[in-house]
Amino acid sequence: MKNLDDSNGSEFQKSFDQSIEELNKIAMRFVQHGDTESGHQVLTFCEEATQPGKYGDFPLSRTTTFNNLACLYRRIGKPKGALNYLRTALTLLNKSNLLHHSATTYLNLSAVHSQLGE
Repeated sequence: MKNLDDSNGSEFQKSFDQSIEELNKIAMRFVQHGDTESGHQVLTFCEEATQPGKYGDFPLSRTTTFNNLACLYRRIGKPKGALNYLRTALTLLNKSNLLHHSATTYLNLSAVHSQLGE
């Protein structure tokens, strides 16, 4: 059997990231079609699956999930919940030294602050 964990980033990690990315897209399609409950269920699964140490460390996939959860919360009229997810995403990006991937999070923060009239 082939070793899934090589020194340059594992095949498992690539496949896992791709799966979480696809699940996030599916979740957001649910949300865009008004099925926020199904979207939330899929995003909650992604959040749980990307917890550090569970299957590895996936900060970008986790950040994408947090951004999408924020979009969902904003859409259902819970901007404070959206802010919490976006702040968590920025903290994770900062801790992971990935702030160069923060543009989407800042864009979403601007949208939520605008919705709050700030």
